[in-house]
Amino acid sequence: MFKPLIRKLGRYYHPDIRQVSKPQTVQLLKHLMSRYQTKDLVNESPREFRQSIERLLGTVNWEVEGFKSPERQRDLSVKFHWGHDHDFGEFFVKGRMGERHINILDAFISEFRALPSCLTGLRILDIGCWTGGASLLLCAMGANVVAIDEVKKYIDALKYLKHAFNIQNLEVLNLSLFDCIERRDFDDVFDYVLFAGVLYHVTDPLIALRTTFNCLKDGGTLLLETAAIDSTQPILRYEGPRIFCEGNAQDLSRSGWNWFIPSPVTLSHMMEDVGYSDIRVSKVSKARVLAVAKRKAHIDIMRGGISRRTIR
Repeated sequence: MFKPLIRKLGRYYHPDIRQVSKPQTVQLLKHLMSRYQTKDLVNESPREFRQSIERLLGTVNWEVEGFKSPERQRDLSVKFHWGHDHDFGEFFVKGRMGERHINILDAFISEFRALPSCLTGLRILDIGCWTGGASLLLCAMGANVVAIDEVKKYIDALKYLKHAFNIQNLEVLNLSLFDCIERRDFDDVFDYVLFAGVLYHVTDPLIALRTTFNCLKDGGTLLLETAAIDSTQPILRYEGPRIFCEGNAQDLSRSGWNWFIPSPVTLSHMMEDVGYSDIRVSKVSKARVLAVAKRKAHIDIMRGGISRRTIR
């Protein structure tokens, strides 16, 4: 059973089988493949499911997002792009972020020792869930997950996955991170907040971090991943929506639309200033960093010049 699984994982996820030699990575992949393949469908047939997923891919719909026009909006908000690699058994969907959801959770478990491998009974908020790669994995590990994203088409896709596989421990909501500020039911309730690939996309990173702080319980942990500047200086670089990293406008595949990119020391200072302690930030690798921090107790934030005066 084990060796055939490794070969299958190697085929779909890692062309070089040596890359899946880490036991924790293998275990995470096993979680996904044991829960979310066509053999595990409950409310859809494999044929209906595949057709539904294939209809989603490449769909262009900006009206559903409430945009006045598609101009000046992110390509990834106008056109549907699958988020993370997923082997559905009978077919495979390549995601824009590849295996990043697996690699990030692996690092938080194996390297930071910040996340247990069994999450039964724990409540986790997944901010910016896209099509749910990390959310599905966290659910398979036993967590009760609330997944949010501001892009409605991705939330609709994850709601479909929830229905198709009858996932009872997943709640899917079309919310922006900043919508959580007004959600009293989000205050002080989560054991973990997963905040991956989002911080550099928001216009107010301090309010964003404070919002994650407010959502956690005392003793809760923030798990953060972000684009970063490889510098030892306290830099926060502005990019804005004019800078694109890859892709092209013709097929609406550009990445970019970033606002502020922190250096590791800046990220650490911002996390401390919104209330976090026990902060650990990784070295920059491929222009990204990981960080973990604790909310020991709810404390006030310095309020001079704050953009949301009513935030807790």
